[in-house]
Amino acid sequence: MFKTMTGALAASTFALTLIAGPGYALDEAAETAKAAGRAQMADYSAFDSDGTPGISSAEFRAAFQRNQAFATWDDDDDGNLTKAEFEAGLGNRQERFEQRFGENWFETWDEDGSGAVSETEYYEGLHGSYDANRDGMIDEPEYSSFGQDMGEDGWFEIE
Repeated sequence: MFKTMTGALAASTFALTLIAGPGYALDEAAETAKAAGRAQMADYSAFDSDGTPGISSAEFRAAFQRNQAFATWDDDDDGNLTKAEFEAGLGNRQERFEQRFGENWFETWDEDGSGAVSETEYYEGLHGSYDANRDGMIDEPEYSSFGQDMGEDGWFEIE
């Protein structure tokens, strides 16, 4: 349905697969790597690259792009996400996503009314959704919502 992500295992994770014995499955290594990625994404300092108060839209995009969600979900590689591509990417997490962003999130994020969300609209939509006080910056209290969404039971997990 949507593209499978490819990537390298961390050297330590690869080493564990070699020494852990026959009972250690690669699925466990993948889960360990995903958990490490979620922990990094949930770290405020990983997003606040300039050290000034708050996370700007540019900082958010630069850090959030590492999870490759947009590229993974863009099934036809046209640089836009249709609602169907979003739904396929979210899978069974769609209800949690809509609880966070509201039922009309797609129409809100599709600022140009094209029927698809461009990469810029995607990152601006995400950033704006976490910027509760609408000051253009995500501060640490606002960021806690993002950390929850990236956690184990969060809506945003790339499989």
